[in-house]
Amino acid sequence: MKAETFDYLLEWTSDLHTIIADCLEQAITPDTDQRSRWLMEYVAGHERDIARKVDQFRAQAGKAESRTWLYEHIGEDLPPRARWELSFVGKDFNEINEQLFELHGQLIEVYTSMTGRAAIPAAAELMRNMLALEQGETRRLAEQCGRLQDL
Repeated sequence: MKAETFDYLLEWTSDLHTIIADCLEQAITPDTDQRSRWLMEYVAGHERDIARKVDQFRAQAGKAESRTWLYEHIGEDLPPRARWELSFVGKDFNEINEQLFELHGQLIEVYTSMTGRAAIPAAAELMRNMLALEQGETRRLAEQCGRLQDL
């Protein structure tokens, strides 16, 4: 178990979205097929946008919810700072999609879990807002990926 604050969880989430964007951009090579290139370029921008939104939540959060401790091992399967685990190099459109939605699904699970673990109402509200953000952005991503799939 690792003791952290809800502020740390938001920072961790922002970092993860930024790392996903960085890894996607780094995976684009001259040999990348056009559809995969479009997907990686679009999703990298989308991930950076999500990171900015998470940073806004973090900046707007009150001290009470930000400093509330959570006692939970966060993201055992997610690579917040372990770039070696997250690579899109050489993957095709479907493999990229699968990995992205697996990551987003795990983030949704984290926020679903954290909503029920918040010790104070303000922290629970912050987690509900973050859950809604992650779910909404994942739906938006799914719609756009579906459109690219149809090309």
